[in-house]
Amino acid sequence: MSGDDHPDDAGDAVARSLDAIADQLDATLGLAVLDQPDGVHAHRKAVRRLRSTLAAYRPFFDADTVRRLHRTYRDWGRELGEARDLEVRIAVAERFLDDDDDDAAGARMLDELRTAYRDAHRAVARRGVSVEARDRRADLAAFLDAPPRTAKASRRTKRGVRRRIVKEGDRVLRRAAAATSGPGDDVALHELRKAARRLRYAVESVTRPPVGLFGAKADALAVSAEQIHDLLGDVRDLLAFARAYEAAGGVSDGPAARAKVEAAEKLDELPAAVDDLRSALAQFR
Repeated sequence: MSGDDHPDDAGDAVARSLDAIADQLDATLGLAVLDQPDGVHAHRKAVRRLRSTLAAYRPFFDADTVRRLHRTYRDWGRELGEARDLEVRIAVAERFLDDDDDDAAGARMLDELRTAYRDAHRAVARRGVSVEARDRRADLAAFLDAPPRTAKASRRTKRGVRRRIVKEGDRVLRRAAAATSGPGDDVALHELRKAARRLRYAVESVTRPPVGLFGAKADALAVSAEQIHDLLGDVRDLLAFARAYEAAGGVSDGPAARAKVEAAEKLDELPAAVDDLRSALAQFR
């Protein structure tokens, strides 16, 4: 990559952003392995940022190489996800359950979640320092040392990158149309959440240092994508708590009911969030 302040072309801009993400992976791995506060979350987010950036800008690099690297970090991300999802479920349960109440179902559920988290984190700690982890990082380093560029990587920086971001934005809107066409389609909502996350990271990877392209319009697009992602993540977590609490024998008109009401209220916010993204994308085009 060029040592100049500005990227040479679209491929150089993305390669620089991937270099920065690799630094984030290195900085957060130890925190995750040692179970430091927010450590698993921070490292998982770095993994997601890497995979989202690779996916969004894959036309700039050799498809098979990107596919292999994306798949390798997908498997690691899933292991991190098991631990992180349990962390979130514990936090949600603690918010809805009152320790002073005689709630045997809630206490039992929390005990099971905490035990499951300890087991999941032990797996993260083992795999985070394994030979597989070393090889995974070496594969990423090899990619970054000599990015396998395609002809599309040579497009003018802003024009080439903008085109990819717009395609990701349109993808989110298509997922939104599918998710809002019928009530309670969990699969469609999940696909929308993933698409919004990918758009967010695709934008952030090229608008933050060391790349720093675009400006306020791109920032607004990333914020609107994050809003959809976070909103649907909250809905998923609330409903997961409600289902687990009821399965543990909790009363249906207690904490589970409150969680379901909150989830419904958040889901009601989705159309407005999608409208925000649509407007932000129109301004960015």
